[in-house]
Amino acid sequence: MRTVVSRFTVLLALGVGAALTSGCAAGDSAASCAFVADFDGRRYSDLAGAEFTLGKAVGTAVLPTCDDTGGDDDPGIAAREVRAYSVAGVDPSVAIVVDRSTETLLVAMSVRNQLPMEVRKLVTREPSAS
Repeated sequence: MRTVVSRFTVLLALGVGAALTSGCAAGDSAASCAFVADFDGRRYSDLAGAEFTLGKAVGTAVLPTCDDTGGDDDPGIAAREVRAYSVAGVDPSVAIVVDRSTETLLVAMSVRNQLPMEVRKLVTREPSAS
């Protein structure tokens, strides 16, 4: 019985240690808010796996406030304005790119459930076999 208790104690200690070290250190936490932008009355969110050609500047988008810290004393990240760009071959009402990340395609939420063909052509990753 002593061997079982000792192994259990070691496993419990390892589990607690792993849980403590896997958390974020103070002042070291990363934002977990979704990457979204508001532009021309529409909300856009990122679409992974897309390759595209950056177009012309089309105006100003707003990255909304992000308050994912859960702390009442921390106001989070304030909303900020960024330049919005078109994507070659795609209307800005469907997809844009913003200064914060010119390598990330943002697609209008209104078309996410049924992506237009011009956006589907930009997605380079193969769908997973499920």
